[in-house]
Amino acid sequence: MIVQYYDSQFDIPDILVEKYAKDFECLPGSGQYESIRQLRDSVYDILDAVAIEPDLVEEKEFMSDFIQALAMKQALAKHGILYDA
Repeated sequence: MIVQYYDSQFDIPDILVEKYAKDFECLPGSGQYESIRQLRDSVYDILDAVAIEPDLVEEKEFMSDFIQALAMKQALAKHGILYDA
């Protein structure tokens, strides 16, 4: 899956998105609002770091975290829990 983030495109393995989607399938309707909020905040902390400092994606270690955060974001969106209603 190709994900556009600001002026760059990133190839996110579909299997990674599906893994997180499966991991998160119990969250919708679970009432675990605080856990979901913390998960979303963690994902956005990583994405915001790249927005502030785009050169971070050139670091191999951070790039792995960034790709995982993008996959988690896609999985949360798939379940409709990326944003509060």
